Amino acid sequence: MSDFNLVWATPFLRAATGSEVLAERLRDYILGCEVEGFRKANSPQRQPRGVFESKFDFLTWQDERVQEFRELFTGHLGAFVMQVNELSEEQLGQLRFDNHCWFHITRDGGYFQPHNHPNASWSAIYCVDPGDEEPPNPSAAGHVMFSDPRNANAYLDPANRRMRREVSFNAIRFRLEAAELLIFPSYLYHCVEPYEGKRPRITIAANFWFGRNE
Repeated sequence: MSDFNLVWATPFLRAATGSEVLAERLRDYILGCEVEGFRKANSPQRQPRGVFESKFDFLTWQDERVQEFRELFTGHLGAFVMQVNELSEEQLGQLRFDNHCWFHITRDGGYFQPHNHPNASWSAIYCVDPGDEEPPNPSAAGHVMFSDPRNANAYLDPANRRMRREVSFNAIRFRLEAAELLIFPSYLYHCVEPYEGKRPRITIAANFWFGRNE
């Protein structure tokens, strides 16, 4: 059909960053920071059992591993913002990147309930360590799940229940791999399904909002 179009699409990046060595170094560093002095006080979400959430200023920490990660992280984000907005490098350079960034260490039984980030434009998740390679329960492997933001599935029948992925109403689930990155609009509701495993699942998350440099 020559007049078939896709409208109201959701820009979404899933990328293998090739930074596995850095991810291993970050893993050791982050596990060493799993102490009360680094825990986020008054988290926006109730902290389930098995989840450690750091303070929200992770990208400002001066450890060389964090600073190397900052360059990687903001580089991917900048390229993505350029692509979806059709910006030049000069135009991107006129923008100020503001952020909250933190890490999660999720142990056996940990999860995160559905939420979004209404005070940012873009959010991101970087996988430091996905946890057990073969979880004892494959359905409890800590998948990240995103919901359709349109609330368009109020009525389902055989003509719309099995539409192809880019127009489907179905939620989408990812089991992240080490050094994998997701970037997505902050309005998307998402959650982390329960994780069951012996090895900690470690991710770094961030929200970004932008202004113009003076």
